[in-house]
Amino acid sequence: QAVAVLATLKAGGAYLPLDPDYPVERLEFMIADSGAVAVLTEPGLAPVAMPGRTAVLHLPPDTQQFGSHSGRGEPGHGQADGVETRSGEIDPARLAYVIYTSGSTGQPKGVAIQHRGAVNNFTDFNDRFRVGPGDTLLAVSSPSFDMSVYDLLGTLAAGATVVLPEPGEEREPGRWLALMRRHRVTIWHSAPALLELLLDHASDGAGLPDLRLALLGGDWIAVGLPDRLRAVAAGVEVISLGGATEASMDSIIFPVGEVDPAWPSIPYGRPMANQRAYILDRHGQPVPPGVPGELHLAGAGLARG
Repeated sequence: QAVAVLATLKAGGAYLPLDPDYPVERLEFMIADSGAVAVLTEPGLAPVAMPGRTAVLHLPPDTQQFGSHSGRGEPGHGQADGVETRSGEIDPARLAYVIYTSGSTGQPKGVAIQHRGAVNNFTDFNDRFRVGPGDTLLAVSSPSFDMSVYDLLGTLAAGATVVLPEPGEEREPGRWLALMRRHRVTIWHSAPALLELLLDHASDGAGLPDLRLALLGGDWIAVGLPDRLRAVAAGVEVISLGGATEASMDSIIFPVGEVDPAWPSIPYGRPMANQRAYILDRHGQPVPPGVPGELHLAGAGLARG
């Protein structure tokens, strides 16, 4: 997965994650709707009908084959099943990735994120929380969920380490716990429900002594969750994140300090770097403090469409 994503970006392309657990009809729709020129996959996955313009590139089962080069031509150029790959410069307005919405309100829509938005988001995280070569993150989010983009690209950009569960282990919280202890994971980044699953398995008394940062986003955070985590990871910094796939994953941030048990919810927070948030009425006008309205996001993270 890491090689596929990094190679696609290095070639100047954008990537679209295709979860093999999705229904075939949904995968076929995403491939056709996105206009993908190629699908990078591996033998053994369920066959999916491809539009005529879409090539299929099979990853070799032995990943050591990536270290060999049998092609001819100039460095930085190659041919694979009729698709030319070319390493080139990337500017901030170029497309980085496309992730499809769930389709809960109709047809799924492809959200097109430029490098500008992703890099702005990752830079804020890495600078704000001093993420660097001494850090390790366990990637538990599906590649089809935008939190996975930081797990891979933001982590590696900072010189940190990313730990990827083996296929079949990505939904086993007991295995997550073992990997975190073995690799001394310092950063957790997920939806709150996945952290709750981890904590359900972390009652053996060994704790998580290396965990220093927990970034939680994508859903409502139970008021008691931060203190549950601190019971097994003393000194961990708990961060609440908000935003949307259409705004490069996250736009709003709130450091969760002491939690008042009387709170109905964790406060939402304030905009991240180079991003803005507005509460507007039905006419698109700002409402006074304390007046309900709709949340609107703006700034560097906005998608191309």
